[in-house]
Amino acid sequence: MTVQEALDLADGMKPNMLPRPVKIKFLNELEGKIHEEVLMKHEHTAEEEVRPDYENDTNGGTVLLVPAPYDMVYPYYIMSCIDHVNQEMDKYNNDRAMFENRYTEMCDWWNRTRMPVTMNREIRI
Repeated sequence: MTVQEALDLADGMKPNMLPRPVKIKFLNELEGKIHEEVLMKHEHTAEEEVRPDYENDTNGGTVLLVPAPYDMVYPYYIMSCIDHVNQEMDKYNNDRAMFENRYTEMCDWWNRTRMPVTMNREIRI
């Protein structure tokens, strides 16, 4: 999924008046979470070391970290953030539950397909 696809899907599922820079901020929050909590805890390439950081003028065709079929984490996260900003707590709880479910599925997949980073531990006697 690309940046623009995530934004368009979230907007299509939850029409809103929030400006693009705010939704890009939400996307950055989630990408940072995925990068730090998931990607960096597993074997990764040197190019994956760099944490994605999107700006309002970021190319909409930029590919996000999580591939299909686990990429629905993005629109559900954005939708839950929109609900939170609008103080629509019932909708927030529903969208947040959908996000959490998708996030768990994505983490499970990542754990199944990539080896964890091994830490060298020194034992002193």
